[in-house]
Amino acid sequence: MSKNTLQTQEKIENVTDSLQIIQNNSLPKFGIDALILADFIDDSRSQRQRAADFGSGSGIIGLAYARKSSGKISLIEIDSDLFELEKRSIQLNNLEDRVQSFQADVNQLADIFPLNSLDLIMSNPPYFDEKDYASKSPDPSRSLARHGRNFNLHTLFSQSKKYLKSRGKLYFVYRAEKIANIFSEAIANGFGISKIRFVYGKAESQAKMVLVKAIKQASNAKVQIDKPLVIYNRQDNYTPEIKELLQKRDYYFYVIQTADNFLYAGTSDDVDRRFAAHQAKRGAKFTKVDKHHPLTLVYREKFSSKHEALSFESRFKRLTRAEKERYIGL
Repeated sequence: MSKNTLQTQEKIENVTDSLQIIQNNSLPKFGIDALILADFIDDSRSQRQRAADFGSGSGIIGLAYARKSSGKISLIEIDSDLFELEKRSIQLNNLEDRVQSFQADVNQLADIFPLNSLDLIMSNPPYFDEKDYASKSPDPSRSLARHGRNFNLHTLFSQSKKYLKSRGKLYFVYRAEKIANIFSEAIANGFGISKIRFVYGKAESQAKMVLVKAIKQASNAKVQIDKPLVIYNRQDNYTPEIKELLQKRDYYFYVIQTADNFLYAGTSDDVDRRFAAHQAKRGAKFTKVDKHHPLTLVYREKFSSKHEALSFESRFKRLTRAEKERYIGL
């Protein structure tokens, strides 16, 4: 997409070296919370996975997640201007084959999804219920993005209950101070909280946000609490973890030949470190078996994103042994 296709007040935001988003200065913009959520969501290699982003805004979360998954993703956005923006961002990132945008109310999805059909739902829902926020933005689109008039925490859980499959996963980011409400809504709708991570503006501040993974028809008996995520250091610069999240990292596909002549394929952003782990029997379950050692690294190939490396790995594993050997020159 060339720059002259942009409309007044629009610009292309280079989120990472492999992801661009069209933003409009007159519309709500994505924040770091959206990128943190996309990173929090577990990777998926399944091409059969069906995922949706409820209240997708500019499309940033779904598009970022597309870089670490292989299935289909539906973006649900009620605002017509944001809907048009995210459609063009899908094209800009050449993801039309896997990502589709729908202009729809999260409360009215019966014409889009069958019941119990989604594997994963992601969302950055409005942080403030109307009763919690007295002075609302006069801009309707900004007000919808910040305040829960049509879409709130209760809506997120109740609609996720309808459209997720049994054991389907719900990922979202919300105000940390509302953690009790989160558990209350989860229990009321038959979800178990599987994992949470608190997000801090600075190490010495109170938690600002919480990242949540919930599973439909699961219990709250055991909750994994990840280490805190801190956004800024004392100099108001991004912490190393946030910098790493924002920067592009090349990903590699690699092949290991075992002592008993099996070919093991994998992906990593650091092949040498990963191979050393395999050699030390700290890698995959397969390479921990004594009879497969010693191991030999016989091939590596660089890809521009984790998704591309994972997609190629999936295709490689479907090849015959002879086809694999020809490809890697063995």
